[in-house]
Amino acid sequence: MKLKLFLLVLFIPCYSLTVNAQKVKRKGVTINQPVKKGPVAKYSLDQLNGKWQEVKRISIKSKEPIDFSDSLLMNFYDGKVELKDATSMRMSMTGSAQIDAPNSLAVAGDIYSIRSLDKTKLVIDDGEFTRELQKKDQFYYETVGKIKIEKDSLSMPVAIDIKNVKGKWIVYSRQAAPGATSQQTALIKSLDITSISEDGIAFGQAVFYTSDITKVLPCQLITKGYEIKIVTDAYIWNFYTYKADGTEFVFGEKGKLVYYSKH
Repeated sequence: MKLKLFLLVLFIPCYSLTVNAQKVKRKGVTINQPVKKGPVAKYSLDQLNGKWQEVKRISIKSKEPIDFSDSLLMNFYDGKVELKDATSMRMSMTGSAQIDAPNSLAVAGDIYSIRSLDKTKLVIDDGEFTRELQKKDQFYYETVGKIKIEKDSLSMPVAIDIKNVKGKWIVYSRQAAPGATSQQTALIKSLDITSISEDGIAFGQAVFYTSDITKVLPCQLITKGYEIKIVTDAYIWNFYTYKADGTEFVFGEKGKLVYYSKH
């Protein structure tokens, strides 16, 4: 009996030590805990490297395109950005560029949400406007007077296949005879032809400006032989076509005003 009592007393402290030892974490041993993953950035600054020019602006409140003259220009390089608007001929602000997860773009102190981004188009919003920007090798003001025009392409108007005008055409140069244009002349900046009906009428949007005010309107493009008519609610243009091979679109009236555009 005494022997059993002695063994019981001896066992209790050993059991207590064993239980405590199981509760104490050994030095140098970590317990794996599940790590909560934060949001992942959808885009990177590498995707933005280069020059971007605003071509379209939509009011977030009304969902309607609006007229504007202060096109936003962004030039990204080495984690930095230069900002200006098209009403100035010089970059107006330089600062750092940063993308925060998931889609927040900080540029020189301004914050935008990236709606979409690919190799040629960037769509952002600032809470008031949605802005569509296109990738450019050069900004428009950098190309004025520097692009060589092949004048022999204007020898005769040519009949075109309406399918060759589908897509977005950016006017990179214009030839205008003295007195052919004025501040009141509506000059085309781009045509975005998105669809063609069964009867051969093209539909899309025309971007044009008068007195430095840019406007965006739905348009129809109607062809007849080598003649084209561009119709909007505000203006109707009648032109001849000099080239429309799917890569370049040249139209206007020789000796007056001719537009040169590319995708």
